[in-house]
Amino acid sequence: MKKLFLAMMLILGLLSCGKSGVGGKSISFNMEAEPNSLDPQLTSDMGGFIITDMAYEGLLRLNEKNEIVPASAESWKVSDDGKVWTLTLRKNLKWSNGDPIKAQDYYNAIKRGIDPETPSEYAFITYYIKGAEDYNTGKIKDFNQVGVKVKDDYTIEFTLSKPAAYFGKTLVMPIYFPVNEKALAANKDKYASEADKSVYNGPYIIKKWVHDNKVVLEKNPNYWNAGNIKINQITALMVPDFDTATNLFKNKELGVTRASIEKSAEFKGKPELRKVSNGRLYYLAFNQKIPALKSKKVREALALAINRDDLVEKVLNGGGVKTTGVVADQMRGISKEFREENGDLYAAYKNVDVKKLFDEGLKEEGLTPDKVHLTLTVDEKGTGKREAEFYQSQWKEKLGIDVQVEVLTYKERLSRGKEGNFEIIRSVWGPDYADAMTYLEIFASNGLNIAKNKNPEYDKLIEEGKVITDNEKRMQTLEKAEKILANDFVYSGLYYELAMYLVDPKIENVTLRAVGSKINFNKADVKSK
Repeated sequence: MKKLFLAMMLILGLLSCGKSGVGGKSISFNMEAEPNSLDPQLTSDMGGFIITDMAYEGLLRLNEKNEIVPASAESWKVSDDGKVWTLTLRKNLKWSNGDPIKAQDYYNAIKRGIDPETPSEYAFITYYIKGAEDYNTGKIKDFNQVGVKVKDDYTIEFTLSKPAAYFGKTLVMPIYFPVNEKALAANKDKYASEADKSVYNGPYIIKKWVHDNKVVLEKNPNYWNAGNIKINQITALMVPDFDTATNLFKNKELGVTRASIEKSAEFKGKPELRKVSNGRLYYLAFNQKIPALKSKKVREALALAINRDDLVEKVLNGGGVKTTGVVADQMRGISKEFREENGDLYAAYKNVDVKKLFDEGLKEEGLTPDKVHLTLTVDEKGTGKREAEFYQSQWKEKLGIDVQVEVLTYKERLSRGKEGNFEIIRSVWGPDYADAMTYLEIFASNGLNIAKNKNPEYDKLIEEGKVITDNEKRMQTLEKAEKILANDFVYSGLYYELAMYLVDPKIENVTLRAVGSKINFNKADVKSK
């Protein structure tokens, strides 16, 4: 009731102020919730990523194809051994207060971000850098032992502990955004806690932050590429309820918002609706400590018994795309997307007799169907319960077994997964950076491998894929690894989630992506008519 009241007050407030979702060179969009922080070294949620990506700028950015391109750094080079990255800054960079931006500002940001006293949730993304993890965990105290060096005012150098061809893609994360030392010293622990307690180097300046309501950004005239920024003002509203947000969109109070699957149905076939992969992979993990699940044939039968077409159409109502592997789309491969190049890894199993396979697997383990008592663990968020009932019915119909369903809170489900305390669990993973490795590394023995799977060949390929610098060879290595993972059936993809966006047709070239800042207006414009 309280949420409904607040939502109605927001609508009335917007209408009374006469604000428009699109007007002139201004846009309003829905960032959905109050960010946990707008301090680049501290932010860890999507709202924070979106706003800091507009107000600050890293050394590199992602383009519309999720490829790294120059940003504050005009160029970069990588040593022959792949371990030393040297980036050269543009000479005309200025903070929004007019101060010149130097390599030292980026050095200071990294030092601050991985300082053990700084509660940065994304410090781990810097661990490719030599000594970064040891400094962050307090094993070493001297930052000079970390592989970050200022060579001169316009050159910064990173030395990695081992080659990582995708390191540049991690440099787009906010933890690498620069810090203005004067602003930090003046505001101390209040730094970046309000709009006027920081200075900015990105395309926009944060002019107003009304907590739990909105963030207003205006074009930064000191931004090096200001001449190509078309939108003068952006208002980010915080509307967590998608039905309320859809009503605001229909009332022209929002120019861009996510919508629920149910509400987006109203816009089917209309130019306003955009279905965008948000990069989130939903999958099943099988605990091999359970007698029946020791058998690959049993795991394979359980995975293949699920009709993914019916899942996405009848259960998710079009809110997903069936998996063809574990790596989602929007991840670059050799010349196309990785997903397209590695193909449908489950297609080869389409004619498998799952009941026969299931019974064979049980027999090999000395079991019969009546002795199989499995539990599927899901969380209560979104479609979790509805999906569980669907999987339950599929296994009953095709394999003749009754699988119990355990519905937990999201937090409890995460905890169970980390502990390995489950039999079959539905889990989810979203990308941290724009590379296939962000998915594949979590399933390695030393990754976030909740099923505790151990496949030496897979592990070897993942480690090779981390250090190979030739992109074609690296992608071929990762393709082999994904095929092994799919064939083991310890993990089995279910679907890639789709985000339903509503975008005013007047807005051109807004970027909606699966990784990093999910909404970007750097190339956006508003049609005059």
